[in-house]
Amino acid sequence: MVIGREGKIDSMEKNWDSAGAKFVVVYGSHKSGKTAVLSEFAKEKRGVFFSAERLNSFMNLRLFEKAVSEFSGEEEDFPTWKVAFKRIGEFAKDERFLLAIDDFTDLVFEDRTILKDFRNAFENEWRNSNIFVVAGCGRVFFTETEIVAENSAASMRRPVIYKLEELDYLDSAKILPKEISAKDKMRYYCCLGGVPEYLKLVDGGKTFEENIRKIFLGKDSPLFGEPPMLFLDELREPEFYNSILFALAKGSQRINEIVMETGESSTKVNKYLLTLLQMQIVNRDIPFGEENKASRKGIYSISSKALAFWFRFVLPNKTAIATGKTVLENLTEEIDGYIEGKLYEQICMQYMLRKNKQGMLPFLSPVISGYWNSLKEYSDAKIVAANQRNRQILFAEYRRSFSEPGEQLLARLRKNDKLFTEYWERFDMLFSIEPFPREIRNLENMKFKLVDIEALYK
Repeated sequence: MVIGREGKIDSMEKNWDSAGAKFVVVYGSHKSGKTAVLSEFAKEKRGVFFSAERLNSFMNLRLFEKAVSEFSGEEEDFPTWKVAFKRIGEFAKDERFLLAIDDFTDLVFEDRTILKDFRNAFENEWRNSNIFVVAGCGRVFFTETEIVAENSAASMRRPVIYKLEELDYLDSAKILPKEISAKDKMRYYCCLGGVPEYLKLVDGGKTFEENIRKIFLGKDSPLFGEPPMLFLDELREPEFYNSILFALAKGSQRINEIVMETGESSTKVNKYLLTLLQMQIVNRDIPFGEENKASRKGIYSISSKALAFWFRFVLPNKTAIATGKTVLENLTEEIDGYIEGKLYEQICMQYMLRKNKQGMLPFLSPVISGYWNSLKEYSDAKIVAANQRNRQILFAEYRRSFSEPGEQLLARLRKNDKLFTEYWERFDMLFSIEPFPREIRNLENMKFKLVDIEALYK
């Protein structure tokens, strides 16, 4: 079973059952599970499964020739990709035939003529056939600009597009060993993100700290050097991108802060940051109620949790780790402090998005977003869900713990009544890593909900 991708595989099956030539693109960042999705979908289907390698066109063609020969039972000979694609069309004349190409972008990235031959095959040999092509694509920016964008070389068949985002916190927990506590599930998610292959590195027989040291903080650790190489392999001048990401990981959140931290000009930072945004390596969040382009309150952050963790904890200690030294003596404590802000907010927001989809929030909300009035307030940001048509709004706060007296807490929450006064019906929700005190639990009602770390994982 491919966790968290069941809906996409079901949708692909429905497309398989429909008639005519189909082009399906399954794409996402490295280690997002594309190969697992393609393999699950290809089970027991008549066709060829080919994994492209980071080789030149000639050598990949030889590997493709071998894969097709294994299917046909004949000694295939393809002098060009054009001939190879024409041969594939012969298998799809009378019945459904699957051509699954994993790492399709690695195949066409350095040789765009393959992409041209691929399009010509769809327009000619494959047009009236029963072929079903599934392309598994990494290199997110290249995929979105060259494979699935309108007027791109491969857009001729209006591809069916499935983007594999990282798994959310709850699906990620399903990959971890069952004996792991809710608090450690949260910790692992904030360090490894929703990357299935990374989550599978966790050993249920080791403590959280032992696992993180084994995975990241040893000279032979699997993620000691991998994250930046995987995410930045499409980029030239990686030193500038690394500098921006390092600044973000250290706590810089706005353009002027990144400029000061990196020592680069604002023009250069803006240019490289825009590329990172386009590649979805960096996010820009704006507060609830703001227009994206016009807002001057945007906050930048690294989208991949594993990449953010690497720049925060591995890069500054890389030399010491490489020489075999033990670093970060209070590792779990430092990670807990690292989690309490934006990372915990993201988990709480994912919980709200899930509940909203299930119809289990007090109302259906078209928008769920963070809210802060200024950068100074960002560390105490709220999450807001709202339904403008019905004038309903929900404010959620997230903290490690709530220990203030109940009356004082309610008085503080009532300050939210001064915000967005056009919403008449108002609700509150509190998220806490630690259990709520009895006094606060006794205050819970239909308009005031409490969610602790155990409830997040139920």
